[in-house]
Amino acid sequence: MEEKNIGYSEYPPNGEKIIRARTTAQIRSWEFPRSTKALEKFNQEIGSIEYPGIYILFESRNNTVYVGEAKNLYNRLKTHNLSPEEKIKNWEKVLIINDGRSATQSDFNDNAIRHTIEEYLIRLLKTNKYKVVAQGEKLFLNPLQKVISDSLIEELNFFLLKKNIITKLLEEKKQEEIMQDELKKILVKYDYTIDDLKSYEGLINGERVFIRPGSKKAKGWQVTFRDVFKKALEDENGSLLMPRGGILLIPLSEIKKCITDADAFSRNTIDIFIAFGDDSIKLRYKDNEIDVTSFQIIK
Repeated sequence: MEEKNIGYSEYPPNGEKIIRARTTAQIRSWEFPRSTKALEKFNQEIGSIEYPGIYILFESRNNTVYVGEAKNLYNRLKTHNLSPEEKIKNWEKVLIINDGRSATQSDFNDNAIRHTIEEYLIRLLKTNKYKVVAQGEKLFLNPLQKVISDSLIEELNFFLLKKNIITKLLEEKKQEEIMQDELKKILVKYDYTIDDLKSYEGLINGERVFIRPGSKKAKGWQVTFRDVFKKALEDENGSLLMPRGGILLIPLSEIKKCITDADAFSRNTIDIFIAFGDDSIKLRYKDNEIDVTSFQIIK
């Protein structure tokens, strides 16, 4: 979610060290240390009524977290405080996430939505190098539930980045195609000179570039070289620009190093695959593979 569409506010801790934060859209949060007084203060603030939502328990040892969901957050956290599970028994603080509404009106009152968000956060926190000691369960969503879940997840990505709880999003998000208007803004921001930029080809810093978002396949994003594009690869003339995630700008000379079979350029087409991983990006051709992580414009 772009910051221009949503804002974020965080308030100083109160006497019970409760830190409240919110977005200008739906998300509301309470963060506080493990304390009966803080939990009771939270319950008082919400009017001692049933509040559904998601919570994250943090234990600094081994960067451990537990992600949970509850129809009644106060009751669930009271149990965690008095009789914690062995795997997270030494938790030190909690982050509670809700939409600021009680059970009668909250989107978090929907069991399927809560479980979907819980399962997503488990994967997201694992990607961000937390030791997650919980297993989520993703339930079937009807079309309306999916729209609501997707909206909340998009907002949570923004919120957790602002809270400095995460530094990166899941791979699926990183692979989203960047449209040309946004691509131009990013290139300019990173001091690239755009001499010409069309849908599939352009000149950047005086160099020829071929713009290919690729097609999703099991091995990665497939890019096919044919005709003029294949000839440019053979001549090592220009670069491949893949407008996904961190935006890859790979010299064709580097790609050609991966294509080692003698008859490759006598064929009509050559297919390569770009595979995004958690910590690296690989370019694959048949059984060959090279690391192209360093060719990201946005590191």
